[in-house]
Amino acid sequence: MKVKMVWKFSGEGALKTAQHHLVHLQDYALIENIEVLEFGTEKLTDFTAHAFMIVQEEFVNDLRKRLNPHQGFMVE
Repeated sequence: MKVKMVWKFSGEGALKTAQHHLVHLQDYALIENIEVLEFGTEKLTDFTAHAFMIVQEEFVNDLRKRLNPHQGFMVE
């Protein structure tokens, strides 16, 4: 099973903040040798955006402790 881990950002610069956070997530995955299936950002409104990464379920417990995502969803 795959899990989408989400970090939420709000405010005038939400999308830029989400994009910046994504760089840190990518760096972390590279340094820690974590297999990430997908990275991305989503603009929900002019003032709300998400950064996300999709990983296999086996990595979720450890990543939740280390990276503190705001939400997580099972995805297919």
